[in-house]
Amino acid sequence: MTVRQLPAADRTAAPWRNGGGVTREVAAAPDGSWRVSLAEVAADGPFSVFPGLDRVLTVVDGPGLELTVGDRPPIAVHPLRPFAFPGDLPTTGRLLPSPPAGPVTALNLMTRHGHPATVEMPTTGADLRPAAGRTQLAVALEGHDALLVSHPSTAPAPPGPFVLLTF
Repeated sequence: MTVRQLPAADRTAAPWRNGGGVTREVAAAPDGSWRVSLAEVAADGPFSVFPGLDRVLTVVDGPGLELTVGDRPPIAVHPLRPFAFPGDLPTTGRLLPSPPAGPVTALNLMTRHGHPATVEMPTTGADLRPAAGRTQLAVALEGHDALLVSHPSTAPAPPGPFVLLTF
């Protein structure tokens, strides 16, 4: 039962496991059941494989990505449209449009297989009010400051547009 402010300025860049970019952790569960990060994608290439994890990627800055997950056909992931995929399949990303218009920042939610999670783009600034046993994370689209709220706490939604993750 907590409310925590998570300023973007407090995050440290860390190299991707595969060396292809950098990520900044926003928040993570102490038991490893979920993790949220912001990844900077500046070039086409492979994503790291995360066995046992499900992923939801949401482009929050930039024109978008084309992802190829396993042997599925490529799919365009447009800004502010969450895309779920298994973390244990080989995945490659290509910056959109072609040629790339610039880098992309992607909000990544990773959860253990079977751990329920949602990613939404709320249209109103209603209070954050997670259900019993759940946690909500609001990440502002401007500046990427975040607010983490665990049940039974509540908090006002951040001003301006944000991404709401529930896990």
